[in-house]
Amino acid sequence: MSSNEKLSAKVDIDFPDFTKLPEQVRQRYESLPTIVNFFLMMGYSPGTCVEVMDLTDAIFKKLTLSDYHKELLILEVAGHEGCEYEWEQHVSISQAAGVREDQFVAIAERRFDDNDAFSVREQALLRFGKFILEQGKAPAVVFKHTLEQFSLEELADAMIVIGYYKMLSTFIQTFNIPIDAQENGNWIKG
Repeated sequence: MSSNEKLSAKVDIDFPDFTKLPEQVRQRYESLPTIVNFFLMMGYSPGTCVEVMDLTDAIFKKLTLSDYHKELLILEVAGHEGCEYEWEQHVSISQAAGVREDQFVAIAERRFDDNDAFSVREQALLRFGKFILEQGKAPAVVFKHTLEQFSLEELADAMIVIGYYKMLSTFIQTFNIPIDAQENGNWIKG
């Protein structure tokens, strides 16, 4: 690596060669219905790759929290973290879950108390997420207020979603993972 490359603000890392990874990682990778760049780069952590894929699967299929509310939180995390990859990945997913254009704009502008964009219930969830992102926890009063709108199970799911997507954002942005190609809201499998 040249001196200029060491000083550059750009990170450019090739995806790992999955044929050289442990069998369990290769099998799980090959079983994915959609292979996105994040999962490709996760090959650099073969000890956690399968578990991260499994957790992703659980977040998409097994939450008590609705897909709609999950997507509001994912967009909130992406906006808070400035993670273009996650925002772009979830535009079509969020729209399919019912997130409206005015809500995208309100989240991007961090207008979580916008009465025109969000119901009282949605505002409570987004404020809950804001505290977790900014302070690492929701104060007791905020937590109890949010419990008036959501069950304990839903809030536990919400915290998993927020923490998981914050971790993804950090990984994605540090590795400078390119946004996956999409056409008409569908990923183009490479």
